[in-house]
Amino acid sequence: MTATANPTYIGSRVARKEDPRLITGEGTFTDDVMLQGMAYLTLVRSPHAHARIRRIDTEAAKKEPGVVAVLTGKDLEATGMLPVFISVPSMNGSKHMPIATDKARYAGDAVAAVVANSRDAAKRAADLIAVDYEPLPVVVDASKALEPGAPIVHEELGSNLVFTYPVKGGDIDKAFKDAEVRVSQRIVNQRLIPNAMEPRAVTAKFEAG
Repeated sequence: MTATANPTYIGSRVARKEDPRLITGEGTFTDDVMLQGMAYLTLVRSPHAHARIRRIDTEAAKKEPGVVAVLTGKDLEATGMLPVFISVPSMNGSKHMPIATDKARYAGDAVAAVVANSRDAAKRAADLIAVDYEPLPVVVDASKALEPGAPIVHEELGSNLVFTYPVKGGDIDKAFKDAEVRVSQRIVNQRLIPNAMEPRAVTAKFEAG
């Protein structure tokens, strides 16, 4: 056996290099970056999994000292959709606006945003925003969401099916026919989302030119 040009890490002990910096509090995160004149954003999120937005009162929030701007989905309609989805040929084209406009489609959906010159000012103003919701029927089981009569999250699509992603290789029918043992089982897996100490985030500074 000859050594490869590039070392392999499979089966090898890899020493971590970042730990001393992190466990001694010397790590630098986006939240540690302070720029002159920096503004802070706080979002107002829906407590409902599915609800019509009847009215949003932002007048008190706009008068809070330190507030730069208060925005709702209606204010951002001209920006259009957020290009955050992977393009799949069979994907239903649901809109993903920066802030919900007509209704909240999941618990935590952003319905308003506050920009202020300090984090505290933004949070104070966000607490002053009053949202009138009309709670709508919900379904939290993915299988039940596809059943006839299930509440539709995006009415314009007529279905809760996001997309179908067929994966095929080889002669599947022959493989099943020749198999000595065939097992049919329905497996339900929990939602798995890695929670990093710092999510994807940036601190931006606009410069002329």
